[in-house]
Amino acid sequence: MKKIIFSSFYLVLAALLFVSCDDNYTDLMTANVKTGGIVNPTSSIPYKLGSTPSFTITVDIPKGPGIDAIEVYKTFTGKGEVLDQTIDIGLANATADVSKTLTYTYEQLIAGLSMPEDEGTLNIGDKWTIRYVSVMDDGRKVDNAAVTTVAVANFFAGPYDKSMKYFHPTAGGSVYPTIPYSAYTEKIDLTAKNAYECDDWFGVWEDNKITIHIDPANNYAVTLTFERTDAGVGDPNNPANVCSYDPATGVIKLFYFYPGTGGNRIFWAVYTPR
Repeated sequence: MKKIIFSSFYLVLAALLFVSCDDNYTDLMTANVKTGGIVNPTSSIPYKLGSTPSFTITVDIPKGPGIDAIEVYKTFTGKGEVLDQTIDIGLANATADVSKTLTYTYEQLIAGLSMPEDEGTLNIGDKWTIRYVSVMDDGRKVDNAAVTTVAVANFFAGPYDKSMKYFHPTAGGSVYPTIPYSAYTEKIDLTAKNAYECDDWFGVWEDNKITIHIDPANNYAVTLTFERTDAGVGDPNNPANVCSYDPATGVIKLFYFYPGTGGNRIFWAVYTPR
């Protein structure tokens, strides 16, 4: 009987010691922990070359421990990081949610980064990365995981509904301009080659390409180049049909042809953004 009582005593003692040790461990983990400083900026923005005079970033700051200021740092692909600006918060988020707006032009984006003045020389896919460091009321600095990426993009690359009409002078009962030899609509993606050019397939085939060049500095003039050497731009049956781009709607219209037995093979293509 004494053995049982003795063993029970030590079991209770061990349990108390374990709880005591566990309490001490928890205290150590939570002692002096500092929180706060989280901000939620716009996550990504496309910088469309030739058509982005300016853009804004919204930085939302939830109510919480007071933030005195936010340091904004920026870098670009292959460049070092620089301090861009400091936003004054003045502990306003201690009593309510706060939202700040940053506006950038190209000149402001490249300031301090030794970048070219001509944005058209930038490479598609390169990007600015903007990060945020919160300066707390007690002097601490908190790095935020959330950043803003501003990626260099071609202004007309993207998804389209492409409507194609193909007029053939001798085949399939085609009657210009009312009955095309072939007519269809398909979903495509225009992929950027550079700041002002995208590729697509020539005509109704997928064995050679055309390059679409749109110049925003010249009233959005559209020019075409072809892999095949016998192709020409425009509609030889109607000079009023000219290639165009509408910056308000994003619609692209292309007219081109190639000569063959019996006359010209003519293509009308209309690209409508999806």
